[in-house]
Amino acid sequence: MRNRVTGILAVLTLLLSAFVLAGCSKAVSQPSDEEIIKAIDDSGIMKRTDGSLTVVPPVIVAERGKQNKDGSWPVKITFTLTFKSKDGRNSPPTQTTTSFKVFRAKDNAGKKVWQAQLGS
Repeated sequence: MRNRVTGILAVLTLLLSAFVLAGCSKAVSQPSDEEIIKAIDDSGIMKRTDGSLTVVPPVIVAERGKQNKDGSWPVKITFTLTFKSKDGRNSPPTQTTTSFKVFRAKDNAGKKVWQAQLGS
């Protein structure tokens, strides 16, 4: 009877240790496409105050890299842009691919959110 109790306690201790270590690890699950696009949009990188740059939907996550040592995720985004010249004319739509680094950070309210930074 005593061996059985000791065995159960040992198994429970191992399970609890595994959960604690998993919770403290630096690994974060990969962001979804929607979370990546929202982080890029929220960053303001693709916006200009004068309205000279317009991103034409859809924005597509073209490629995902492996998680960096700092916990960020490199991604390549494909999107279409139009430029507005000083005389008011719009350029033809141009498709481009740009690299971003998406990472977890805390916002002003202390809530964890995905943030994007240009470059990988």
